[in-house]
Amino acid sequence: MADSAPVLPAGPTLPGAGPLTDPSAYPVARALAPRYADLGGDGRVTTVALARWFEEARVAAVLPRFRRLVADGGFGPFRILLAAQRIRRLAPTTLDVDLRVGLRIGSGVRRIGGSSYSWGHGVFAGERCVAVSDSVTVLATGAGPSELPDELRADLAALAIDEPGDAAPRPEAARREHDRYPLAHRITTRISDVDTNRHVNNVAVLSWYADAVATWQSAQLGDPDGGPPEDLAPVAWDVQYVDEVAHPRTYDVALAVDPTPDGLHYRAGVFAGERCVGLADGIGAAGPWDADGSGWIGP
Repeated sequence: MADSAPVLPAGPTLPGAGPLTDPSAYPVARALAPRYADLGGDGRVTTVALARWFEEARVAAVLPRFRRLVADGGFGPFRILLAAQRIRRLAPTTLDVDLRVGLRIGSGVRRIGGSSYSWGHGVFAGERCVAVSDSVTVLATGAGPSELPDELRADLAALAIDEPGDAAPRPEAARREHDRYPLAHRITTRISDVDTNRHVNNVAVLSWYADAVATWQSAQLGDPDGGPPEDLAPVAWDVQYVDEVAHPRTYDVALAVDPTPDGLHYRAGVFAGERCVGLADGIGAAGPWDADGSGWIGP
């Protein structure tokens, strides 16, 4: 991803999440059908599964003017790349929710920039919002980020949410330094991680961060069978896709764990050697370890 690409800020908050929890704010809504594979060991939909739902909503967006422009040869080879996303699980979701009240996902555009645009999403069980997300998408050609054509701007404007998205600064430069993180978790890519852009998919990268956190938690708990309890998994993620993640490759997911008043803050980065290709911040329950997150203190 080019350095000029906009990103969302790191940290535990999702500014402007209030309107995203209102089902009437979204111009588009569609039904969701959770799968057994979306569930964690506690029978609840995982945060990684939520990321997949939000990706499917973005891919399903109807952009008739832009598609017609491309079909008519009016816009050359291009790629649509995810630059950043934020995900917040607000309430647990299970398969029986779909049977009782139905699940649906609302989608809309929060901001339209020069070469990028921002999506906002909410997942609703009946009228109750159980998860929200927003993301930054960049239109790119072989030369890098590309100015959005008028046809795409018109399509996106037709999907606007009735509130403005927030502009945000980048994470501090030190987050891209491997030696700033005390822990590392080695990941080797798999062919199933690769998507149509021929790089590792954003949901797969998010699962790497979740794996690194689970590995650290398991070590604190004495490596129990089945891994750490699901209620310790991060319920919120801020992710920045700094550069494309290639396959086949081996990467380090570097991790630092900091206590906060509400739990633990997981600061993470994906590194190819010393080069940072991604950043993430997760927020989760503190668990039964001591206040600085350094060790298990027993039940």
